[in-house]
Amino acid sequence: MSFVRAMLATWRAVLADAGAVLLLLGACVAYSFFYPLPYERETVERVPVAVVDQDDSPLSRQLIRFAMASPQLAVRQIGRDLPAAQAALASGEVLGLALIPAGFKADLQRGKRVEVQIAGNAAYALINKTVLSGFAAAAGTLSAGIDVRRFASHGASMQQALDAAMPVNYIARPAFNVNEGYGSYVVPGVAPLIVQQTLVIGMSLLLGLWAEQRRAGLAPLPTRLQARPWSGFFGLWAAFAAIGLLNALYFFGFVFHFQGYPQAPRLVEMLALAALFALASSAFGLCLGQFFDVRERGMQLLLFSSIPMLFVSGFPWPAESLPEPIATLRWLLPSTPGIQASLAVNQLGAPFTAVTTELLALAAQIVGWGAAAAWLFRRRWAPQ
Repeated sequence: MSFVRAMLATWRAVLADAGAVLLLLGACVAYSFFYPLPYERETVERVPVAVVDQDDSPLSRQLIRFAMASPQLAVRQIGRDLPAAQAALASGEVLGLALIPAGFKADLQRGKRVEVQIAGNAAYALINKTVLSGFAAAAGTLSAGIDVRRFASHGASMQQALDAAMPVNYIARPAFNVNEGYGSYVVPGVAPLIVQQTLVIGMSLLLGLWAEQRRAGLAPLPTRLQARPWSGFFGLWAAFAAIGLLNALYFFGFVFHFQGYPQAPRLVEMLALAALFALASSAFGLCLGQFFDVRERGMQLLLFSSIPMLFVSGFPWPAESLPEPIATLRWLLPSTPGIQASLAVNQLGAPFTAVTTELLALAAQIVGWGAAAAWLFRRRWAPQ
């Protein structure tokens, strides 16, 4: 019963603290709506571009019409003045430009290779990719039409000309991220980190507050739990782990479905992953929280750790490109196996056998961080 009382006392302490409620319960709800908002449209469309047509021929105008028909591009400027188009690109008025060189039609008719130069703003990777692919598709369509007419002029039927112009028929069918959207890529990968960081920072806030109360001569919750030190500690840990589990299931079960992100969940694997991840994250938070003696200190120090944790997880940056010490130490963070396992289970429908390494890593962290947290907890809050 002391274990249950410790859990209930912890939850009462959380609900009595507005800041803790905001971080431990409200932050994940806020993140689930506001973080995906900029990526709501998923794919980039109608990027404003300029076309510099120095040939002014029927073929060059046909290429421009193909570019205008592309859903990826919005042709805002057409002219012959390259410096003016470059100035528009530099000012941000357009985000890409294509240069059709003089002699474009004549060179094509002579069978010579023609280069259409395309420039974009590489500071915006997705926009730059859209500009390049939009102009490439327009040029490819024009090139295929020229090849079809050339084969047809040599006596081939229309079907034979089409087959000769496109000997390999390329059809792309994305297996999981069917819309190839940025939101479907980034939000499922960041979600476990959001769950971990809101939990850890919220726990550090409470532990810092309890340290302040103890210095003020009050009896904070950890001191009261020392009457039953082991059951009290495990009750405290279980209460925070339950909050982490609730937030993880909220993301994995509701948010991904509500936002329309790719899902191929395996229920047993998802529940096991969420439980292990919540236990590891709460143990990690209990361990770190012992070092904060001021309520706000944990937020001040841990808030800026989120980006490094994301980059070393192997999700946005290849783990093979990380320095060897960092590539090893990153497995001490629950977010590293949590992100990899979540993507595999929730997006790819992977079975247990495919995420064995990640689940074992989380289990090892539960033991390691849990033991460290228990030792620090008893040492810090033992009766004086």
